[in-house]
Amino acid sequence: MKYCDQPDFEVEDNIRVNISLSPNDVRRLRYWARLHGKTHTAYAAQVIATRIEENFEALEKQLAELAKRKGISVEQLKDEWDNDFAED
Repeated sequence: MKYCDQPDFEVEDNIRVNISLSPNDVRRLRYWARLHGKTHTAYAAQVIATRIEENFEALEKQLAELAKRKGISVEQLKDEWDNDFAED
């Protein structure tokens, strides 16, 4: 059974995020993406996703520290933030 076939794994639609980069950074991103046979937008998404995954443990630790300071659970903090994001 593949990971995504597991019953508790929910696939969500991707969310488009607008970012701003300097013209020089965009030019470099396009070169980098072309070297890897990807569009610059697809490669930017891959780069961002990779950085998030690489920093997952640090992120969870920071969330735990902040939740502790606020006197709430990590789940409560995430729920609060998820509600804030839903209003954006």
